[in-house]
Amino acid sequence: MSRSFVTLALASVLASGLGLLSCDKAGGGFKIPMNKDLKAGGVFISYNLGCEKGCDQVQKGDLLQKIDGKPVKTGEDFDAANVTDGKPHKLDLLAAGSMAPKTVEITATPKTNLPPLENAPPFWTVGAEKLNAAPDWARRRMFGHASPMIQIVSINGGILDGRQLKGKKRLLVYWDWGDRVEEGNAVAFMQVLQKAQTDLQAKGVEIMFAHVPFPTARKQPMNDSDLRAWSDKWAVKDAAGQKMPMIPFYRRPNKTEYNEARELGMENAYTVMENLGQSPAILLLDERGIVRWHSEGLATPPGDAEVQKPEQYTIIEAVNFSLNEL
Repeated sequence: MSRSFVTLALASVLASGLGLLSCDKAGGGFKIPMNKDLKAGGVFISYNLGCEKGCDQVQKGDLLQKIDGKPVKTGEDFDAANVTDGKPHKLDLLAAGSMAPKTVEITATPKTNLPPLENAPPFWTVGAEKLNAAPDWARRRMFGHASPMIQIVSINGGILDGRQLKGKKRLLVYWDWGDRVEEGNAVAFMQVLQKAQTDLQAKGVEIMFAHVPFPTARKQPMNDSDLRAWSDKWAVKDAAGQKMPMIPFYRRPNKTEYNEARELGMENAYTVMENLGQSPAILLLDERGIVRWHSEGLATPPGDAEVQKPEQYTIIEAVNFSLNEL
């Protein structure tokens, strides 16, 4: 798919640009991976679940280079090595930060304590080259993490948690409507996603448009009926003047629905809600559950960009990444 999707940009919306926050902390001893941290390639260790022997010597952010002498470059290479067979396996790695080489021998068996995930490996992984495809402005706090803890409700029924997001490519927008600018940005994002929905579906990317309270929330969150009315009000029309199909809407559970035991993720004690700063936030997750993109607010389009409105440029770049890189 070419970058021609930018021609679907909308004529106008309410929003104007917002700046990005200047400083992020990834949390949990995790350093947000930038180009210099990934340029050596190999397999990036997003999270260490532990194992019977040796995993305590492997750190988040390490770059795995070889397993039993065989080079590995992708998460699929790691899976194929079958390190969970209960036998010793030699890992050659580059240490996070220093890139100093180290060799670790591990013994691992599948983990069965992460329902609904079955037979989990000792590490959540992704190819460093794939992770490095994201622009610098889309490497916020959750970038490089395995799907953090969350619980969101579909307005059409059903509750999803962070573990259930693994297994499918996701374009996930968390948004709020605290003021006219914030709501306008959400409208622009929704309308672009309505136009992109067919292309994304063809690439196996699922849209999730989640209304959640941000730290700066000034208005009460909408319920299912409110969200349906809101989406209908702002729905973009096709060439025939018909409203385009609604994208999948989600929200945070209310007090009756909320179940603390369902606030789950692929990592322990690392939550989406504690790591949202500015609406709208975009998370792109690959089928392995790794956050390959986390942007917040709006990015400033470069001078040669086909679309110069920040609210359109930001979501269109995320759509193009989903179509071509995820």
